[in-house]
Amino acid sequence: MAEFSLASGSQSSGQGGGVEWYESAGRSDYSFDTPGPSSSAATYGTFEDEPPLLEELGIDITGILQRSTCIASSRTRNLNLEDLDMGGPLIFVLVLACIHLLTGKLHFGVILGWSVVSSIVVWLVVNNMAGTENPESQSLGLYSCCCLLGYCLLPMVVFALLALIIPRGIANVILASVTTLWCGQTAAKLFVKKAPSISDQTLLVAYPCTLMYSAFALLTVY
Repeated sequence: MAEFSLASGSQSSGQGGGVEWYESAGRSDYSFDTPGPSSSAATYGTFEDEPPLLEELGIDITGILQRSTCIASSRTRNLNLEDLDMGGPLIFVLVLACIHLLTGKLHFGVILGWSVVSSIVVWLVVNNMAGTENPESQSLGLYSCCCLLGYCLLPMVVFALLALIIPRGIANVILASVTTLWCGQTAAKLFVKKAPSISDQTLLVAYPCTLMYSAFALLTVY
């Protein structure tokens, strides 16, 4: 009997402890303050307050059109060409690949790969000519070089459009040669503008640039 009373006593105390625990948990205060309508509007805003998608992506259509006009008219001393972006070159590469696709050539990866590799090569050549210790070489970064060479690809895009209607022949080859020299010379002028210390080596700078654009001309012709 003593053992039974001891066991029942311990069982009742355990049950009592459980009841106390649940009661104390039930007395806990889980209330919280909800923000008012004014604070919610100030925190999250509205859809009308958000900037446009192109602005969030850093694509300035007006600036791209202005820079493209300067490249097409060979106005390399225009102030719009001081600050180049990557939006224009990516658009030109995509348009050039789409034009090649109209002729049955799938060159998306080829054009993008050649653009990156050739930009790195030209960047190394121009920086070695300008000198690594020259402060002007700091403005000839890899990003700036890719943007510059990408914008100068615009005449090649125009040539690819004309090649759709011009039959393959001597006229097409002459137009490709003129376009390649145009692209290379424009790129060399922009490099000299960013690094005046190589102004006496414009033709030497234009040589690797012309080789780069000649590869795109060959893709378009053949």
